[in-house]
Parts: sequence; C-alpha cells; structure tokens
Amino acid sequence: MTLHSEAHVVEPADRPLTQHDRAVLDRFSQLVTERAVALAQGPDGPRVLDLIKRAVADVQQAWVDPDRWTDGRPARSSSVLPVSKLKVSEVIGQGWVELSQASFYRAVDSKRFYCVTPLGRAIGKEFPAWQFVSPVPELIQPVLERLDDMPSSEIHAFWVIEADELNALAPAEVLAGLPFATRRTIHPSQSAMLRAPAQERARRVAELAEFKRRSVADHIG
Repeated sequence: MTLHSEAHVVEPADRPLTQHDRAVLDRFSQLVTERAVALAQGPDGPRVLDLIKRAVADVQQAWVDPDRWTDGRPARSSSVLPVSKLKVSEVIGQGWVELSQASFYRAVDSKRFYCVTPLGRAIGKEFPAWQFVSPVPELIQPVLERLDDMPSSEIHAFWVIEADELNALAPAEVLAGLPFATRRTIHPSQSAMLRAPAQERARRVAELAEFKRRSVADHIG
C-alpha cells in the first residue's frame, strides 16, 4: 500500500442522510470508539481517547451538517446544533467567538456563556458548542442568570434534556431555533416552535428556567 502525501477527503453528499445512512454512520462511530478504548493505554490513554471521541463527533456533525464548516472553521450559523464540548483554547482558536481568552472568561462570569466540568475530573472546564451558534449568544444571558444558583451539571442538563413544556424539545433547541445534530425526526408541532420568533422562543425558555429555579428553591426550603 502506498501512502500519499495528500489525504483524500470524502465530502458529505448533497442529498439528506437517510435512516440507513445514519445507522451506518452511528455504527462506524461506535466501532472507532470501541477500538480506541481498547488501544488507549498508558498515562496518555485518557487524553488520546478524548481526542478520538472529539474527532468522531466532528465527523458525525460534518456529515449531518456540512455547512457548519468553512475552510476548516466552524460557521457561526448552522442548520443543526453541535453536540460537542470544547476547551477554552478550542473556543478561541477555532473562531467560535471573537474574544481574547481573558475577555471570554469575563463573558462567562457575566452569564453570557456557561461551562461544565468534565465527568470524573475535579478541575478543567468545557464549553458546550451549541451556545456559540447564532442567535444563541444574543439570547442566552437572561436564562443563565435565572439558573445561576444551580450546579454546572444541572445547568447543562436543563439545556439539553427534552422538556414536555417545549413540545419535547430541549431548551437549547428552542432558544436556537434549531434541532440538535443527533435528533432523528422532528414533529410538525416541534418545527412550528423552532420557527417561532426569537424573542418568543427566548421567553418560553426563560419561563421554564424560572419554573425550574423555583422548584429547586422550594425543594431546598
């Protein structure tokens, strides 16, 4: 076998992915992850495995939404929401925000963005990528302010778990007006909610956040 200096890149087809396509992609991703787990040994194993999982997630999203990538950089707008989490160096380096690292951290402190601590780690921050997709940065701050007293893991759970009050959409999807890349089907009632005006969607999500906040306060009290 001859190795070429230039890698051949298979671009996503112009047609929408079929259910069979998605099943093949999911199976491929599962196999790659399983092999990576088996091979990731030694002190650098967790880091290598994390990089492989991120790469697999990027491949999945590039196939589902090829317009998300422009010259190797993420587009600020998209037709679906990414499900990956980014380190601060990736947020800045990949152009998700036009801020310095210091300014970005100040924005996080001001509730313009949020972060999570990786499972099983006491330190380190990751930033769910969906919150950087337009129009989320303009809408998210009032909601995050309502969730301020909740642990970061619960804040993230609020955003990504489907809510009956939102027609079984996740608050992140409603705020963005876009489905997650992993969502298989969309009901007409869900499509109608995603097409609603941005301020209306933001109001619905803010009301749900306030309800959750009060429920937590009542439970503690």
